[in-house]
Amino acid sequence: MNEPFKEYQGLLTERSTVAAVIFTLALMWSVGQVTFVGAFFVGAVAVAFLLQLEIKRRMERLENRRSAIREKRKSKTGTSVLLGASALDRLPSPLLLVDADKKIAFANESARELLGTDIDGNEVFLYLRQSNFVTALDNILEGRFGDFGVIRYTTSKERSFDVTVAPVLAGKKMNDGVRAIVYFYEVTSLLRTERMRADFVANASHELRTPLTSVLGFIETLRGPAVGDLDAHKRFLGIMQTEAERMVRLIDDLLSLSRIEMTRYMAPNAVTDINKLVGSVINSVKGIAAERGVEFTYEHEENVQDVVADSDQITQVFLNLLTNAAKYSDPNTKVHVKAEVGRTGKHALLSITDEGPGIAQEHLARLTERFYRVDTARSRKMGGTGLGLAIVKHILLRHNSGLDIKSQLGKGTVFSFKLPIPQKKDENS
Repeated sequence: MNEPFKEYQGLLTERSTVAAVIFTLALMWSVGQVTFVGAFFVGAVAVAFLLQLEIKRRMERLENRRSAIREKRKSKTGTSVLLGASALDRLPSPLLLVDADKKIAFANESARELLGTDIDGNEVFLYLRQSNFVTALDNILEGRFGDFGVIRYTTSKERSFDVTVAPVLAGKKMNDGVRAIVYFYEVTSLLRTERMRADFVANASHELRTPLTSVLGFIETLRGPAVGDLDAHKRFLGIMQTEAERMVRLIDDLLSLSRIEMTRYMAPNAVTDINKLVGSVINSVKGIAAERGVEFTYEHEENVQDVVADSDQITQVFLNLLTNAAKYSDPNTKVHVKAEVGRTGKHALLSITDEGPGIAQEHLARLTERFYRVDTARSRKMGGTGLGLAIVKHILLRHNSGLDIKSQLGKGTVFSFKLPIPQKKDENS
């Protein structure tokens, strides 16, 4: 039986009882059993009692409604808190909520991955010990708000974050309590890019300064002690020409790399005959290879011919890779160039395999970095600028491909990449 029906039934019973009492008094007064005053007094008491019960019941009903409203508001608040916590938990950036006792009241999933899965309820200073962070958090929790700037936090795994600390009022007034929110913004990639740019400027300056210093030294010698020495003139001018040519190659490679980066997100759409392209590059590099007795072989599957590529840029890729193979592979060996169809039939797989000394594993991941060399002295002696593989990498990135390098010491190195094969359109479509 529901509550409204019970309440109505109780009210009906009480009213019936009072009505019965009044009827009985009226009957007794009519037969002379009680006086009029006595009957009126008893009836008034019964009516007052009934009125008091009615007022009490209405007050209880009003209080029940207020309780229901409070419960409803509490339920809504709880739901909104849960929804807010769920949304914060999905944030890709770490976030902490610190209570007045300096303990972590809430940590989203990213924060738990960064600081530990069991950080909830622990004191925040167990994880963030920097003095400027401690000062900022103390000031906020004590109600002294201000601009605390950005705090740099670096993990043991070389991940860097800019940490921001901000106040969160627990209520509408200051005396309701203050909490602090700690937000982590990862800047690892930005710092790495900044470091790479600084290294690039330093390396480029060094690569240009070295030959310039040599040229200036030779000029000074020719104008001074060797002013009348024809043999010294001939020898020094030859070295100066070599150094000048190396500077020209370096500047050309820098300009080429800059142009390639400008077209990084412009995917090529021209169709190129890869067999003709590879044959042309092999013919142009044969002279360099012949000096060391290196021979080129080219093997391709019958159904490999056209690819979607920028012919000039892919020509540069093969020129750089085959020139490196001719210079750095062992003398009197072969360099094998191969083209085959990939497993899906949508790409042509191209590989260049030499029979050189191989490259140690610790160098492979850095070979495509600008100015990185396995053997700096040998590379410079061969006329290398340290940008060849970096240019190859950026060209292939534009072609939505990557340069895969596999090597074993004493067994040679394999450079491979893929290029898309143009797909025939369905005639019925």
